[in-house]
Amino acid sequence: MTQSIQPNPRTIEVERHLRQLDDEWVKAVVRGDGESLDRIMADDFLFTYPLEGDDKAQFIADVTSGDLKIEHISRDHLSVRVFGSTAVLSARDSATWLYHGRELSGQYKVILIYSKREDRWQLCAVQACPMQ
Repeated sequence: MTQSIQPNPRTIEVERHLRQLDDEWVKAVVRGDGESLDRIMADDFLFTYPLEGDDKAQFIADVTSGDLKIEHISRDHLSVRVFGSTAVLSARDSATWLYHGRELSGQYKVILIYSKREDRWQLCAVQACPMQ
């Protein structure tokens, strides 16, 4: 007799919350909403992408000044894996970014790390790698 494993309702709730938080983060980047970015991102946040990496302060400064701007983004195949107080999200983005006037466009594999700190989930790291 095969037994099916039922997902834990608490895990489903956490995954749903992380998907929503990820969506809020993407929308905040598109809008240049520094206040929302500051709320979602951990103080020790790190973003690595094709040209360089930024810490939280530099990333928010680049987004709010317009030095880093998303002209288009669509995120597909988002998966969420929760490991206690850490979660790993992975997805495929189709995006066009402008970074200091230079266009970056294409398909990217992104990995996002969230951590539950002081009873709330925060985005700690993002890595975006171009796909061939």
